Amino acid sequence: MLRMLLSAIGLVMVAIPRRIVENAETLAFENPEDAILRGWTIPMARLEGIGFLLLIRRTGFLSGVVGVVIGLFGSMAVVAPRRYLDFGLSLAYENPDDIAVKSWVLPVTRLLGITALVLTVVSQRGEGDN
Repeated sequence: MLRMLLSAIGLVMVAIPRRIVENAETLAFENPEDAILRGWTIPMARLEGIGFLLLIRRTGFLSGVVGVVIGLFGSMAVVAPRRYLDFGLSLAYENPDDIAVKSWVLPVTRLLGITALVLTVVSQRGEGDN
């Protein structure tokens, strides 16, 4: 069931990345009309969806090096959510300093980091049981 849900998310990321980004901007930014995407952001979002789908197809998709990398990104989001968010905005937008994020974005960033850490630890423990 989880794989089906994650696969659906990956397919949507591949099929309509611009719509996802625009909706996310509307939800997360106080001033979405001021955000200027970098030219490669939408193609990279689509590539992220493809990578997501490839990972899901693997057995133990959060195990090994991939799980460790996801855990590292998760730990950065937990420890320093503002810096993590600023870094992501600077990668995706030409004018990250002009973007005002809504008050709920930082706590949700930290929560997503905790989720990534938990999933990684559970996956890594499960791999050791085999």
